[in-house]
Amino acid sequence: MKEITKEQLRNFYINYHFDGLYDLSEQAAIEAIFDRIQTIQFDPLNVCGRNAELVLFSRNGNVTRETLAAALYRNRTLVDGWDKMMSIFPSKVFPHFRHVREQSVKQYDCWMAWRKQQDCHAHMDEIYTYVQNNGPVLVTDIPSPKTNNCNWGPSKVAGVCCEYLWNAGKICVADKKGVVKYYDTTEKLLGDLSTQTVFADEHEFLLWYVKRRIAAVGAVWDKNGGAWLGLFIEKGEGRTPIINELSERGEIIPVRVEGEKAPFYVCREALPLLDAPPPAADRAILIAPLDNMIWDKKLVKNIFGFDYSWEVYTPAAKRKFGYYVLPIVIGNRFVGRLEPAQYKSNEKFTIKNIWWEKNYSPTDADIDLIAAELTRLSRYLGVKIDPKIKNKLLRKTHK
Repeated sequence: MKEITKEQLRNFYINYHFDGLYDLSEQAAIEAIFDRIQTIQFDPLNVCGRNAELVLFSRNGNVTRETLAAALYRNRTLVDGWDKMMSIFPSKVFPHFRHVREQSVKQYDCWMAWRKQQDCHAHMDEIYTYVQNNGPVLVTDIPSPKTNNCNWGPSKVAGVCCEYLWNAGKICVADKKGVVKYYDTTEKLLGDLSTQTVFADEHEFLLWYVKRRIAAVGAVWDKNGGAWLGLFIEKGEGRTPIINELSERGEIIPVRVEGEKAPFYVCREALPLLDAPPPAADRAILIAPLDNMIWDKKLVKNIFGFDYSWEVYTPAAKRKFGYYVLPIVIGNRFVGRLEPAQYKSNEKFTIKNIWWEKNYSPTDADIDLIAAELTRLSRYLGVKIDPKIKNKLLRKTHK
C-alpha cells in the first residue's frame, strides 16, 4: 500500500482537479474536464452563475456559459441525468445508467404516491405521444389538466408525467428556458444511445459506477458521506465489496495517508499525480459550492483543515458565514471564502464579504489574485466588475 503525507494529498487534489486544463480551447476543455471528473452536479440557483457553470469556470479560462449550454442542448455531447444527485455527464455514457434510471423511476413513483398524484399514470402514454409529435416542447406548453397540488413539485399532469418519463429515460431535456425544461424523446435526441445495453448485470454496472465515482473526486475513503451520495453506493454494504474487488483487480489503488486510519482509494490512471510537485500559486481558484472536490465535507476538513458548509438552506440568523459562499484556494491551501453579491445586468459585480482562514494573513499578491479572478468571473457572467473591488476585498475582510 502506498503511503503519503497529507501535504502530498493536498497537492494531489489541486493538481487532479485543476492542472493542465486552464488553457485548453472550449471544446477540448469540456472533453478533458469530463474525462477527468466524469460528472458535475447541477443546481438551479443562480447567484453568480449556476454550480455547473462555476465548476467549469474554475478549471478553464476559455469556456463560457454558452459553451455548456451548447454541449448540452446543441451538440448533445452532454446530457442531464441522475448520478450523484441531479447531474450533467457525457451523453456517451447515457446507456451505462440504465440501472440508475430503473431505480430512479421507482423512487419517483413513490413520490407521486406521497403527493397523491397517481392519477397521472393514466396520462403517461398521451403525454409521451405529445412530446414525440411536438418536441422539443416546453413542459408548461403541454396541454393537460391539474393534479393534486402539494406545494412541492409540479401541479399539472404534464409536469408530473414529464418528470416520470425523464427519470425513466424515455424523454430527455432538449433545452431550457431559465430552469423550465423543453423535452423531446430520448430516441430523437440521442439516437442509438437510447436503447443500447452496456452491462450484463447490476454487479458489472457497480464496478464501473464505483470506480467512476472515485474518479469524480480524485481520492476517496470508504466512509459514508457526500462523495457517495446517490443510488446503490450511499451505504457501505452496497459499496465496500465493490471497492475491495476493484482494489484486488488493480483498478483502484489503496493509499495510506498520515494521520488517517481509513485508506484512501485512487484510480490506477491517476496514481502518478500522487508524486507530482506542488501546484503553482499563481491564481486564486474560486470553488463552486457543489464542486466535486468538496463533496465530502468531513474529508476536506481532515485533509485541508477547512470546515465548509453550504448555508443556502440555513436560516439567515443561524448562518456562520453567508447565503452563497465560495471557498478560495491559492496553491494547495484553502485560504478563505467569499460571498458574491447576486449579480444584475445593470449593476457592477461585487462581493458582500470575505473571510480569511484562521492563522492566514493575505498578502497584497493574494488580494491581486482574488481581484483578478473576480474580474474574470464578472466577464463570464457578462457584467462589469466593481472598479473598487480590491478596496472592498480589504475593507470587508473578516477574521
